[in-house]
Amino acid sequence: MRYALKDSIAYRFMKGANSISQNINKKLHPDDIAIEQRATLEIIKFESNVNQTTIAKFLGKDKTTISRSLNSLEKKGFIVRESDIENDKRSNKIVLTSKGESILEDTFEKVTTFRESLSSKLTNEERDFLFKIFDKLEL
Repeated sequence: MRYALKDSIAYRFMKGANSISQNINKKLHPDDIAIEQRATLEIIKFESNVNQTTIAKFLGKDKTTISRSLNSLEKKGFIVRESDIENDKRSNKIVLTSKGESILEDTFEKVTTFRESLSSKLTNEERDFLFKIFDKLEL
C-alpha cells in the first residue's frame, strides 16, 4: 500500500481549512466567540427567516452540530429562538439579540482584516479559480 495522504485533495483542503480556522479563532478568543459561531450570527443577521436547517445548509454541518452551537450562542445571550407560527409551528426562528449585534460589530474589524489578509495572498484570478474549484468539489 502506498502512503498517499499528502497527495490527497481532501487532506490538503482539510489542512488548509484547519489552519485558517485556528488562526482566526486565536484572534477571536478574547471575544469568547469562535469563527463558526460568528459565521452563524452573520447568517442570522443577513438572511431572512433563519432556522436551524438553514444554518446547517449554509455551513455544511449536520443539524445536531448546529443545535449545540445554537445552544451555546443562546447561553451567551447572542440569540433567541422564537416559535415560527407563520411558517411552521414545529420550527423555531432564530433572532439576534442586541448582545449578538454587538459581538458582530465588536469583531467586525478583526474578521475583515483577516479576510482581507487571506485574499491579498491571491490575485483576483486565483481567488476566482479557487472558488470555482471549491464549487466543483462540493459534494
